[in-house]
Amino acid sequence: MNKDITIAHFSSVLPRACGIATYTYALRKTLKDRYPNIKDFVVAIDDNEKGYKYSSSVKFHFNDHDLEGYREAAEFINKSDADIVDIQHEFGLYGAKVNDETLGKDDGKNFLIFLRALEKPAVTTMHMVYKKPNPHHAKVVEEICERSVKIVVLTEIAKKFLIKKYRVSPDKVMVITHGAPNVPRYSTSFFKEMLGFSKKDFIVSSFGLIRPKKGYEYLIDAISEIKKVRPNVKLLIIGRYHPLRNPEYYAMLKEKVKTMKLGDNVKFVNKFVNYSDLLNYLMATNVFVAPFLVLDQVSSGTIIYAMACGRACISTPFEYAKEVLANHRGLLVPPANSHAIAKEINFLIEHPKARHHMQNLAYRYARKQVWSKTARSYKHLFTDAIKANKKNK
Repeated sequence: MNKDITIAHFSSVLPRACGIATYTYALRKTLKDRYPNIKDFVVAIDDNEKGYKYSSSVKFHFNDHDLEGYREAAEFINKSDADIVDIQHEFGLYGAKVNDETLGKDDGKNFLIFLRALEKPAVTTMHMVYKKPNPHHAKVVEEICERSVKIVVLTEIAKKFLIKKYRVSPDKVMVITHGAPNVPRYSTSFFKEMLGFSKKDFIVSSFGLIRPKKGYEYLIDAISEIKKVRPNVKLLIIGRYHPLRNPEYYAMLKEKVKTMKLGDNVKFVNKFVNYSDLLNYLMATNVFVAPFLVLDQVSSGTIIYAMACGRACISTPFEYAKEVLANHRGLLVPPANSHAIAKEINFLIEHPKARHHMQNLAYRYARKQVWSKTARSYKHLFTDAIKANKKNK
């Protein structure tokens, strides 16, 4: 299909500080750069009363607690010239916390108001799929799948969950891996000096919105242990505290660093960093660590971005990490275990050949997932969905 197509994106979008917003930005940009026949617009979900200063591509936006806003958003798309709706779905986007404690009480049901009112064909990307859903939550997910032309997940394990736990037809689910930056191989030295570090500093980093259950306290404890024998170790915690979470956790981390006298070894980059700055920090990194305590995650832009920069990765065994770091592409450590983190970082310091081998494996793996390839998969999927919808009319 070479004719122009119009995509309506339903998602959170920048400048909202949100991982889904960052994903949507990268996907849209790559699609439009590579396929000039694509036109698009965005319907954005706000997490505050005032909204944001969006770009002109955002044609409609509403507050995530506004139930009528979901209906109006669907009606806006219905009246538009959109051929297909790209939905970037994550349960926490729809005005209520959804986690292990609240699962089954409020499962992002507000989203169903939008989906039930939507008349255009939709492809829904599910960034979170729970491994052990209760019956109520499973029904919500099943309805989302029924009302979508196609469901996209980012990993094979997420597809297995949907098929086995939610009784979704295998034909309905497509795996499109998380996009990765297209970065040439560079050593860390130039980027370390550019950021004000010494070439001899061994830099450990982690990034993302800071909130409880990220496990950063255990990473700080690990740095304290490593510092006793390697005073040149540096830790970069990149990202601001989550705007929808209490900042007490962030304050606790800073106080911990102060109490442990790690001010020269731990640096907080307290902002939602842009794409180019993030890559600079990752390129200066020797080892990337994802110490997350929640093990149900089936997607993570943090790890695949670090791998794409050719960096060695250590992670707790959450679902996404187990898949992408398999076959010696990275190291897994138990959650809430600072000694295990310190042990693996020390191993990678002491064995540079092993570290470089791991980096090479990680880089080659991520090269297969650069954003251009992810966008191409979405383009083919959107085109097929549009064709199928016309045949069914």
